[in-house]
Amino acid sequence: MTVISHAGDAGGQMSTRPDLGAGRRMHDMLTRLWPMHRTINCDDLDKAIAMCGDYIGVPGFKFHAFDTGSEVMTWIVPERYHVEEAWLEVGGRRIADFAENPLHLLSYSLPKEISGTLGEFREHIWSRADLPDAIPWEFKYYERSWGFCVRHNDIDGLADDTPVRGRIDVRFGHEPMGAGEFYLPGESGEDILFLTNICHPGQVNDSIAGLVVGLEMARMVAAEETRKYGFRLLIVPETIGTIAWAHHNESALARTKHAWFCEMVGHDNSFILQLSRQEDTLIDRAFLSVLRQHRRHGQERTGPFRQVVASDEMITNGPGYDIPTPSLTRWPYGEYHTSDDNPGIIKPGNLEEALDVCMDVWQALETDYYPRRRFKGPVMLSRYGLWVDWREDRELNLKTEAIMLNLEGDKSVIDIAYELDLPLAAVRNYLDRFLQAELIERLDAPAA
Repeated sequence: MTVISHAGDAGGQMSTRPDLGAGRRMHDMLTRLWPMHRTINCDDLDKAIAMCGDYIGVPGFKFHAFDTGSEVMTWIVPERYHVEEAWLEVGGRRIADFAENPLHLLSYSLPKEISGTLGEFREHIWSRADLPDAIPWEFKYYERSWGFCVRHNDIDGLADDTPVRGRIDVRFGHEPMGAGEFYLPGESGEDILFLTNICHPGQVNDSIAGLVVGLEMARMVAAEETRKYGFRLLIVPETIGTIAWAHHNESALARTKHAWFCEMVGHDNSFILQLSRQEDTLIDRAFLSVLRQHRRHGQERTGPFRQVVASDEMITNGPGYDIPTPSLTRWPYGEYHTSDDNPGIIKPGNLEEALDVCMDVWQALETDYYPRRRFKGPVMLSRYGLWVDWREDRELNLKTEAIMLNLEGDKSVIDIAYELDLPLAAVRNYLDRFLQAELIERLDAPAA
């Protein structure tokens, strides 16, 4: 494995692209990444990762190169995939062409010269009858085969004796697999890891809607003068990229306190939080507390680990690491794994909302502490300016005594807000006033 440091564009300065606002900037980025052939190891993937470094635009970005054929945990880094041309003609009409859309070619398809009838090749042609004008996305990364993905309307009703001809001109190279990492150190020696994927060619919501949120968050965290936690963003092809990085960065994972995965957040649906394997950790509670302020259509939705959308959380929250790793998405959406997953279904405001959630979780963890009382009996709130006017905040007014009963140093600010079903910011601000009045002390870890 080799690592190349990269400071971003403009000699390490912030990007000189015009400021479009966070939502428009993220949408512009995913629109530029969208048509690229971003399969798990290919030239376009390297180009896309470099674009991410330029987008962040500040020091802290690294490009990793993992040797093809090398063993990483129980996996093997795949060869680089080069496509010279790939096309399919049925009945004299070209219905698939890699040059038109990378989804037309089964990803990691073997080379093939095709000549015969449709009946001979149907098992190598994928389409979606439920989305007849969309090109589906199919892949055979590790179990090699060959084939094309086409619009169902282009083959629907054609007889088996329809003539077919085509060509798949591809080769497998030994160039290493690329991955990106952006890291900002913190003061505590513990890190927070933001997992994203950059693969899935010709699609945006899966996975690069979460990627652009991570990129924009990296810019924002980099602008902060101090940090309690280190912030790390991984920009990798799904599964194999995170596995390869983890295999070579055991010490970094050992410092990782919390992690989360994010994708499919650009379309118009409410959030769903896939909980960590542990289900009730500080990072789960932080997300759930924050999501209460971002409700749509009623309550926030949740699901158990690996039962909403399965992705790279199985690595960090799986055997050998088990770092609590919830996943934030807006699953489901009907365009999944098809050419209909394009910038037209993405709203900049939805990307901004996802960014707000992630930044609010970051700030919640950054400012979290364990308050321990220095008083006995109920506090005379009016004496310390801590009485809450019920006409201004009835919810907090009704739970001031419940807050007092949770100040034994065994629960953090996030824990208290979550258990009392109160807005996190309101609880943090209220407890900070207790701290200023010297009624509590601030602990960095739970009291023994």
